[in-house]
Amino acid sequence: MILSSRTLVHYLVERGLVAPETVVDGDYSAREMSSRNRNFRVLRGALPGLFVKQPADWEPFSIETLRREATCYLLARDDPDFAALAELMPRFVDFDPPHFVLTVELLPAAETLGDHLGRGDGVPQRVAERLGTLLGGYHRHAGSRARDAARDSAFPRGIPWILNVMHHNPAVVGPVSAGNRALVEMLGRYPAFGPAIDAVRDGWRRDALVHGDLKWENCLVVAPAGPGAPPELRIVDWELADFGDACWDVGSVFQAYLSSWLLSIPATAGAGTARLGELAALPIERMQPAIHAFWRAYAGTLGLDAAAAAERLRRSILFAAARLIQTAWEYTANTEHVPPNVLYLMQVAMNVLTRPDDAVRHLLGFEEGLAA
Repeated sequence: MILSSRTLVHYLVERGLVAPETVVDGDYSAREMSSRNRNFRVLRGALPGLFVKQPADWEPFSIETLRREATCYLLARDDPDFAALAELMPRFVDFDPPHFVLTVELLPAAETLGDHLGRGDGVPQRVAERLGTLLGGYHRHAGSRARDAARDSAFPRGIPWILNVMHHNPAVVGPVSAGNRALVEMLGRYPAFGPAIDAVRDGWRRDALVHGDLKWENCLVVAPAGPGAPPELRIVDWELADFGDACWDVGSVFQAYLSSWLLSIPATAGAGTARLGELAALPIERMQPAIHAFWRAYAGTLGLDAAAAAERLRRSILFAAARLIQTAWEYTANTEHVPPNVLYLMQVAMNVLTRPDDAVRHLLGFEEGLAA
């Protein structure tokens, strides 16, 4: 069955997720929000709403990634090793394997972390701290299972494609635009890039089930339970989850802060790197307290000593650089050239890859001893 606004109500009634009387009484409504998947937001009277997802096509990759996401929800529900994962996700409701339909609880009052950070003059530290605590707690509890990941056939145990960009045809990840080709040519002009990205790839570990695509759009801030209550977070879109390196998720968080800074710079061609801080609408200095709150909460929850924290922080900033290049690729997916903002992403990524210790100090703002 292919879901549509017309067929969805019959499907949900058949699955027992919506009562017939809810439909008859007019308490049922659904809104399609499709993108690369068929997505539906469903309201069903006094009961919590539903978010229903089905692949938009029947391509093997689309089916595989939805199965991966469903497996994450099932592990969180059924496997004690992944109990901490449930704190990161919306509540699981249903998975229908024959029709590849995943249903979770709707978060009606949630906003993306990007929208949340964009409100007001400050960058909220409490949200960043909560993200660090949740991610650290999950990585701590789920790490032992990564050693036995081979039996989880839903996960390919791969490496992010950007770490293999110098060794594969970029077309393996999808259509290549003129902007993408210009980006590849730009990378080829940096002799240090190939060895640097190879070194990052060679350091890849498999020590956790990672989200794989942590970005602000996939982090939802949920309305507090009451006045004075701390903010809550939920992470969605686990389609690229895999057994891999926990530092990839941490580096993705760092990358989200860095790209928020770089993409807030006006697209003024010819602006030198020395003026990036002056031009940015969201300066990196304003985000550093939130970065510190995130990292301290993450490292503290894992119980890392100073040496282990410094080593993990250095690896995470290197993954952040790779993720910046991936973000640049995504931004040029529909362009004819490389926009100025993307040039900023690339320049900072190359600087981080070649001087990671300087990046930890000057970009993330960690002075000596602060990383522990």
